[in-house]
Amino acid sequence: MNTKNELINKYFHSEEEFPVLSRQTHFVIKNGKIVSEKIGINENLMHYVQDTALLISKIDGSLTGSDTAEDAFDHIVYLDKSARPVSWLVNMLWPCFAADKGGKKAKRPHHTYVNIDRSPWFRKVGIDVSNDGRQKSNGELATYSEFISHKDKLTNRHLAAIRSLFIAGGIESEDPDEIMKTPTILDGKRLLIVDEVSRTGATLHIAEFLFKAAIPEASHIEGTYFWHPAEPMIKVGSEYVLTSLPVWYDPDTSFGRGIGELNEAYYQQRYEYYLELSKTDNRYDIRKIRTQAFAASVYSAPLLQADGSVMSLEEEKFSRNLATDLRNLAAAYKNGTVFFTPPSEWDYDRCYNEVTRQGALLIPDDVTPKEADKIRQSNRFYLNIINAIKELG
Repeated sequence: MNTKNELINKYFHSEEEFPVLSRQTHFVIKNGKIVSEKIGINENLMHYVQDTALLISKIDGSLTGSDTAEDAFDHIVYLDKSARPVSWLVNMLWPCFAADKGGKKAKRPHHTYVNIDRSPWFRKVGIDVSNDGRQKSNGELATYSEFISHKDKLTNRHLAAIRSLFIAGGIESEDPDEIMKTPTILDGKRLLIVDEVSRTGATLHIAEFLFKAAIPEASHIEGTYFWHPAEPMIKVGSEYVLTSLPVWYDPDTSFGRGIGELNEAYYQQRYEYYLELSKTDNRYDIRKIRTQAFAASVYSAPLLQADGSVMSLEEEKFSRNLATDLRNLAAAYKNGTVFFTPPSEWDYDRCYNEVTRQGALLIPDDVTPKEADKIRQSNRFYLNIINAIKELG
């Protein structure tokens, strides 16, 4: 079957157009061994758009329909650092996938970045773990259930650091007990916590627990993931390994997400500097600067040079190049040159409308076997288009 027709060719992109996204790899089993292979850029673009569309429909409450529902979220927390580029994609593609609310596009909720990783939080409750937080010192897997069994070691200071970030105008006092009594912008609101990918699941479960403890006045707190590998996990020994990760995910480097590591000393020094200035100049909003210092255990610092100065994105080129790739991806989708494969979690009518809008064919329920076979043989059949795009590389 000749799939190199006009319909397919308009979805062709070269690796040169997307120098960062074209690095995407996945793990496959070949000859009994796990090997890493590059994913074709055209297939990869479809994947990023699909996962973004799924997340947007989760945020706006339209997951099982085309209209927003009561379970839309009021605020989003993206877990630093790796979920930060996810927010860029959501912001850029929101107009394309946000559902209707009263005849208008649903409004994108406000979002915040909070740095919660499993490693430091296991250690805060007295569990010694490896740098990636996956294993305890005895080699056993570190689990969320074990974190919960040690949760009594958490203090109001730990929880107040999180809560302080959601107090309007910043904190007046560094007293944890006082902060835990102060109203937040999340009171009575629905909060969605977004992590980029699930490995052990511990990070997101810990984040959910911490937010529920830090802001019990929120009406609902839930976590979700952005990245859904196209292939099932691979079992290695007693563990399962994800077959792919977002191209920017790299636990071994601080670069690529436009933000640095946790650095409590940086924020404390900054606070002390501006606190002194504020004594003679009331232009400085010391409450917000105080909040950042108080919350520095969960609030990422900027990328810093060796001398302690803030690094610009001009200097940290990977983040800038990634952001450029994601902007180009959003533009390509809006221009109709990225084929959209609706998430399987969407309802049938919504999927059908999106597929046929692109000129592709699906097999209706009321056709004869002969008519169905004819559709399957067409270059415009949905699955044939997807396979042809994958063949483009």
